[in-house]
Amino acid sequence: MAFVPGGKGVLFRVYLATLGTWAAYALIVVVLPFRFQQLGLSVEEYGAALAVYALGTLATEGLWGSFAFRMGSARFLGGLGALTAVSMLALGFARSFVSLTIVLGLYGMLVVYSTPLIRWLGMNVSGPGKAGQGLGRLGLFFGVGLSAGTAVGPLLYLIGGFWMNLYVGTAVFAISTIPLVSIPWDSVSLPQAQRPGQGSLRALLERQFVLAATLVVFYFMVYTSVTNFLQYYSISLFHGTVEETGYVIGAARAGALLTGLAVGSTIDRWGARRAAPAGFLLLIVGALGTWISSSYIEMILATLILATGAGWLSVTLLPMALARILPANQGTAVGVFGSFEDLGLILGPLLLGVVYVTLGPRDLFPVAAALAFIAVLIILAAPIPRPAGPSEPNIE
Repeated sequence: MAFVPGGKGVLFRVYLATLGTWAAYALIVVVLPFRFQQLGLSVEEYGAALAVYALGTLATEGLWGSFAFRMGSARFLGGLGALTAVSMLALGFARSFVSLTIVLGLYGMLVVYSTPLIRWLGMNVSGPGKAGQGLGRLGLFFGVGLSAGTAVGPLLYLIGGFWMNLYVGTAVFAISTIPLVSIPWDSVSLPQAQRPGQGSLRALLERQFVLAATLVVFYFMVYTSVTNFLQYYSISLFHGTVEETGYVIGAARAGALLTGLAVGSTIDRWGARRAAPAGFLLLIVGALGTWISSSYIEMILATLILATGAGWLSVTLLPMALARILPANQGTAVGVFGSFEDLGLILGPLLLGVVYVTLGPRDLFPVAAALAFIAVLIILAAPIPRPAGPSEPNIE
């Protein structure tokens, strides 16, 4: 991994940008169902529009990654931030299913423009061998931003309707671009990026990157399908209240964030490749524990185990993916890896729907455990990479 001068000053700006970007996102997305209902649109149309948003992020995150090391300028980052803010405000003028879907797709394409650069900086600014720690800290600000936006969003909607969320969300996002733009980019030694094209994509066909990208799809499928179902499950099986279902999701999110923060240095010492199976084993125990739970408390404990596995993998798989990628291609690698995460986010709810219809609701948990077990088998079956040569990177 390359070292980036700038230390705590750069990190502080990166953390603020992450916090604000995802707080702004949550402020708007959390009230989108109310907007669709207000316009007389159906739940199916809402789901289709969100799928287009997800496809937008899937389609462009790799592209933004290929430009990541060229984005180190205030003008470039500020310009893309302005376009993103415009796409957010445009949601207020979209009043039909088609227009809302188009604008959400554009927003999805733009909102992740800085993500590959931010993630790479978060992993590298602290110095060599600290990628796990960096991702754990970055994940904490990401999660706090999402949680804050999710909590405040409905209150803003009650005060001033959808436009209130758009105004505040856009303002928060605009403020969050200031720390990113203010980074002294002339003193930050970003790698010399390879030009986007077949060569840079071919360089990602390194065996360990392909393995990590495959594993992250399994991870996101398991985690998103289970957590999306937990609220309904706690009500239907244990007759939980709406407030109690919030505790379940809160436990899942907090557990994942705190685990990522706590185990980052451990992952750095162990090596990401050796640490990955433990994360999937925790997902298996958590999913099966939820399946056999006979009380609400038991389900909460199982959820915490599942969240621990998610937090573990959140600081493991990206360092594993980049371990053998040359610095010039790491921006593209982070972006493409993010696209595989987006793919898992799309496939997880689809898995939930298929299992719910064909097998029944409770069978989601053993199916999720089976997917995590397949991921463990893939890790064990994959050959251990040869030691890195003198010109090759190796963070392990």
